Amino acid sequence: MKRIVLGGLAVTTTLAFAAALVTSPTSAVPAPDARTAAACQQGDARLVKGATASDPNSVSPAQAATMNRALNERLRAMSPRARHAALVAPAPVTVKINWQIITKTNGTGGVSNSQIRRQLKVMNDSYAGLTGGADTRFSFVTNQIIRTANTNWWNWDPDTDDAPAKNALHKGTKRVLNVYIASLSGGLLGYATFPGGPVNLDGVVILNQSLPGGSAAPFNQGDTLTHEAGHWFGLLHTFQGGCSTPNDFVADTPQQDNGDNIFLCDTTLDTCPASGRDPVHNFMSYGNDPCLNRFTAGQASRTSAQWDAFRA
Repeated sequence: MKRIVLGGLAVTTTLAFAAALVTSPTSAVPAPDARTAAACQQGDARLVKGATASDPNSVSPAQAATMNRALNERLRAMSPRARHAALVAPAPVTVKINWQIITKTNGTGGVSNSQIRRQLKVMNDSYAGLTGGADTRFSFVTNQIIRTANTNWWNWDPDTDDAPAKNALHKGTKRVLNVYIASLSGGLLGYATFPGGPVNLDGVVILNQSLPGGSAAPFNQGDTLTHEAGHWFGLLHTFQGGCSTPNDFVADTPQQDNGDNIFLCDTTLDTCPASGRDPVHNFMSYGNDPCLNRFTAGQASRTSAQWDAFRA
């Protein structure tokens, strides 16, 4: 199953921010165009090893660079005061979540309110750094729990159901996280959109059995949503681009090859020539839920910049 994210701008502020938001390989920042808008609609997914499903919106190095340029441009267009607030002294943000629970037409196959409460705690603990990583500016509250009985959408196919279901069900602005919970197949745990795309198609789709208490062990402790929300905030996979530079545009996530190693929870792995062992415990890698427990300070800074650039 899969998950995703993106990035930004080099400035002379804190070390964490300067490291996290790396300049694009191309110094020129183009004006927004159709290619930029299309790239921002992309998202990444989370897959299990051996999955037969494909990543619905895999991101190429060129698309990642386009998104990075778009972020740079947004940040540079801000007033100095707004840019300082986004990059240096960000205010806490409480994100409202619309839980879009898809069931079969007869009402079965959904998740319980208890599972939603447990999933919400996983999100808040993860993004507050309580599981071992960096604290971010984000916390989460339930806005609505919406149950939709539709067997076709319950058997969610990203190719045929994504647009119809989201167009019918999406609620709120670009600041509200819509989480669609359905029965994905083929080893697909979830996928997400990046910031900057159409609001009606915005959000995260996750496997119903990936919530705490689900049957998708060892992917049933709630970290699929943690991962996919990372993409929704603009992060890329830690293995984006493999051993190339600038990979995920976050300087404090060591480079990581994008082979089968991404599924392993082995702290001795060092699959790229650049310094640093593989970030196997990072939420934006593909390890199982017991393995994942942290964001880096650079990722926290990058999500903050993405929020103020695209969602604030």
